[in-house]
Amino acid sequence: MSTLLQGRHRPITAPELRDRVSAQRVTPRASARHEPAAAVPCRPVEAPRWRLTLGSIAATLREWHRRSVNRSELASLDARTLRDIGVDPGVVDYEMYQPFWRPPRDWRD
Repeated sequence: MSTLLQGRHRPITAPELRDRVSAQRVTPRASARHEPAAAVPCRPVEAPRWRLTLGSIAATLREWHRRSVNRSELASLDARTLRDIGVDPGVVDYEMYQPFWRPPRDWRD
């Protein structure tokens, strides 16, 4: 144990440090070698998490707006058009008063 401590306390001089570093790097670094573009693996670029979150918020807002527009268009149809498409006026009344965040009910059941 005492020999380990004695060797440890001896200072490393500059030439010995240079020898250690050169011995560790025997092969050239991978980034220093030139590789053709075809040999480089193609990896998809990942979007940052905040961009994904912002995209999902925007998609939700678009969906809510679409629901609101669809419900208002359905409410503007007259009774003859509703009969032609096979929708009961009661269904239109129900859908018209639903909040925009609720998905439309399947009235074909």
